[in-house]
Amino acid sequence: MVQKSLSLNTNGIKKNFSKMAFNFSIIPRDDPKQALRLRRFFVTFVIYALNISIFYFAYLAGIVNLQALYGLGIILLTINVILYIVFRTSLNLRMSDPSLTTIQMCAAILVVMYAIYHAYEVRGLIFSMYILILLFGIFRLYTSQFLFISGFALLTYGIDIGLLKMFHQQNINLKIELFQWFGLAVVLVSVSFIGGNISSLRRELSVSRRKLQSSLTVIREMAIHDDLTGFFNRTHLMDLIETESSRSVRNGSVFSLAMIDIDKFKNINDTYGHQTGDYVLKTFAAVIRSILRKTDFCGRYGGEEFLIVLTQTDLHAAKVFAERIRDCVEKSLFPSLGPDSRVTVSVGLTVYRMPENIERTIARADEALYRAKNGGRNRVEYSE
Repeated sequence: MVQKSLSLNTNGIKKNFSKMAFNFSIIPRDDPKQALRLRRFFVTFVIYALNISIFYFAYLAGIVNLQALYGLGIILLTINVILYIVFRTSLNLRMSDPSLTTIQMCAAILVVMYAIYHAYEVRGLIFSMYILILLFGIFRLYTSQFLFISGFALLTYGIDIGLLKMFHQQNINLKIELFQWFGLAVVLVSVSFIGGNISSLRRELSVSRRKLQSSLTVIREMAIHDDLTGFFNRTHLMDLIETESSRSVRNGSVFSLAMIDIDKFKNINDTYGHQTGDYVLKTFAAVIRSILRKTDFCGRYGGEEFLIVLTQTDLHAAKVFAERIRDCVEKSLFPSLGPDSRVTVSVGLTVYRMPENIERTIARADEALYRAKNGGRNRVEYSE
């Protein structure tokens, strides 16, 4: 019994560890933006690794000592571990720039400062790392931010010059260093303006792309919807019905059609004008929309004719639904027609019969509608 209990506990612990291992991942799966930021962070980490190889070869060449190499490795490891913890714990989301672009660039500049001080003889090669750092922000930073980063880089290089002057005066020519500092300033400022312009163009393209996507969405909506009522237009409605009929044939589901016509709508247009007629159509559409289930859909089939597709609905349930529509429309108010005026509808119902042509199903609904109109209007008729 004790052995069985221990076995169960062991299995439970294994399951918990397996669950923890599954839930934890180096890159989060539930936040695409955070995942993208971490991927950029790991790209930066790889660049760090490539650049530290330069410092390693400098050690092999006797330019830097082993202590300086170890120091650079510790600095890089510390910076990257801290940044990864900040990203992985989502602390970065509390900052104005969740990508921490400026912070990462400044940290890299401090690393370059350390490298220049300890590998002074090959500082010309290390200068190229400043360009790599500025490239990191080329898609995000404004020109003013680039200039700030450049200023910070020049400040750190100036500090390097001062430290070298204090502790290694025999190896430094101040005039040459100041000339190089000025040359570096010109290069960094130039790159800052170029990078700022590229970043600005990217933002403009991003805004244009969002506007284009928004316009395409509007165009797609206009292409499938009726402007006046907001219901689907006839073309798209037929496509949806064809899809529903294919689903019915495939899995045996049932659906019904309700053809609705506003009674004496021509008289409304002739008496009150087309503007009032449009108002009646909009009000009617609002009534229908308030009754439809989320699974149902409606389209404007003709001028004042509408076709509703009732999914997962047999003829009996469709009769209840159609009667509800008829009653709600009759009780609705249309103020533009006057206080005593009422609008009524006639409804023709049918149920889809597998595997008949959908045009035949619609024709049966239309036949039922005309029976309702010929039978006195404001009524529901059905065709089996």
